[in-house]
Amino acid sequence: MFIGEAFFKIVVSGFYFGENTYLKDPWNILDFVIVLFSILTWFLEIFLGTSISFVRSFRALRALRPLRVVSTNEGMKTVVDALFHSIPALSNVILIVLLIILVFSILGIMLLVG
Repeated sequence: MFIGEAFFKIVVSGFYFGENTYLKDPWNILDFVIVLFSILTWFLEIFLGTSISFVRSFRALRALRPLRVVSTNEGMKTVVDALFHSIPALSNVILIVLLIILVFSILGIMLLVG
């Protein structure tokens, strides 16, 4: 179903060249990457078998499929975009928290070593 949706969007709006094409929208890029890795995993499982270890790592990318729901819901798009735009402003807070975690982890290793 995801492959069909991506195919129809590409046919309707074009793939890359143009103003409002499929790969000009970041949400469509995410959809395309998820579909591409799903197809790649499927072919690798068929032709190489499931005993290959790097095929399992591609299976982990299937966890990104719920993010496709975000691309269809406008309200969720707004929330996720706001979260991504707030990350640079929170970089100082993240650094301070990481420093505190580092200090307490070193203290824990020193006190609880035995």
